[in-house]
Amino acid sequence: MTIGRPRAFNAATATRRYAWYVVGLLTATQVVSYIDRFLPSLLLESIKSDLALTDFQVGLLMGPAFGLFYVFVGVPIGWLADRYSRRAILATGISIWCAMTATAGLVRSFVPLFLTRMGVGLGEATMAPCSVSLISDYFPRERRAPPLSLFMAGTFLGAGTAFLLGGPLVHHITSLPPVHLPILGDLRSWQLAFLVVGLPGFVLAGLMFTIREPRRQDQAQSEIRADAAGHASLGAAFSFMRKRWTAFGVLFIGSAAVVTMGSLSFWNVALFARTWGWSVRDVGIATGVLFFIGGPIGTLLGIALTRRWVAAGHKDATLRALWIGLAIAVPGFALYPIMPSVELAIVMQLFAFTGQAMAAAAGPASITLIAPGQIKSQATAIYYLCIGIFGQLLGPPPVGFMTDLFGDPNKLRYAMTIEAATIGILALVLVALGLSHYRRCVIEVDALIAPGPVAHV
Repeated sequence: MTIGRPRAFNAATATRRYAWYVVGLLTATQVVSYIDRFLPSLLLESIKSDLALTDFQVGLLMGPAFGLFYVFVGVPIGWLADRYSRRAILATGISIWCAMTATAGLVRSFVPLFLTRMGVGLGEATMAPCSVSLISDYFPRERRAPPLSLFMAGTFLGAGTAFLLGGPLVHHITSLPPVHLPILGDLRSWQLAFLVVGLPGFVLAGLMFTIREPRRQDQAQSEIRADAAGHASLGAAFSFMRKRWTAFGVLFIGSAAVVTMGSLSFWNVALFARTWGWSVRDVGIATGVLFFIGGPIGTLLGIALTRRWVAAGHKDATLRALWIGLAIAVPGFALYPIMPSVELAIVMQLFAFTGQAMAAAAGPASITLIAPGQIKSQATAIYYLCIGIFGQLLGPPPVGFMTDLFGDPNKLRYAMTIEAATIGILALVLVALGLSHYRRCVIEVDALIAPGPVAHV
């Protein structure tokens, strides 16, 4: 698949319907990516038993195995997305992660499974830099929060679908005897699940070519060094961000806390099974319903508050929404694992998912307001690099490590609470202190942006 330079398309001429079609397609792709991302958590106990893994190794599979390539490869992908066809890069990424998900169904030991999860991370690393950049070029700055929030809602719809539909599916598949396939031999039920989930996503790779590349918006008039074609280097992106490290830093800290706490959901199947005796089907249905309820509520609440603050002239509207989301999410994530009953755990988890959805949607919208067009994809990739290091690499493993250290698998709940409370409280304080720095940065970037064609959709 060739990644060539995109033919310019003026988003100002795009219809409202077409612009939202692009958002809808990218959101659907986001849903599929999160189904593939969450699948191992549903198969956790079967994989652990068949491959004789420790809780720490399981934590590595759910965190670093995926996050290693996802966060580090995202930066060069962002560099490519600021220069070449974002739709072609997305199509390539989708093909890679779907192939790696299906390949995970053929492995028979820890190391090959770890490598396939790295491959999924490599493919999914194309999603954020390309999608956020595409969507922001179809909408003017003051109207980006709703479409970007819808795109981020795909993370919760995907996770919800993975748990709601995947839970019963996995429950059914794991009740089946090993399946014998020609050449491949005998496959365990969890291996079959990877094959079934991975292959259909290839359809989306083809649909990426129905997206027209929009002309790049928000081009800075000065300060950012660019070549004759208007492309800025990675060094120029780092230089721009370093000079405004407090504004970017506070956004990264808040979003990293959201991702870190959200990664605790990977332990839900084990938590509910060990603490309250629930089956993977029951956990999948309950968690899926919570994602489907909390995700839209949090997203819509964030959009409503952001619109109100934008109308009132607040330049830090999106970061305010992130802080409010954190304030809702932190108590939920810290308390739901240690609730005295499963009913109360579910109630607290609803608060957790609602706040997480609100905060998660605000992050990408916030980055587009402080990163000029020449470095938008690269800045988005660096943003996901920073939050991914903490969320994906440092999220699940410490919980597994603490549980092993406690010497009792049933103390998983306390490890989850310790991590959520520590990370969440620290982030709330730091984001509150950094709002003024972010606000000044938005005002400064507004002044740097050259007037040009924008999408009026």
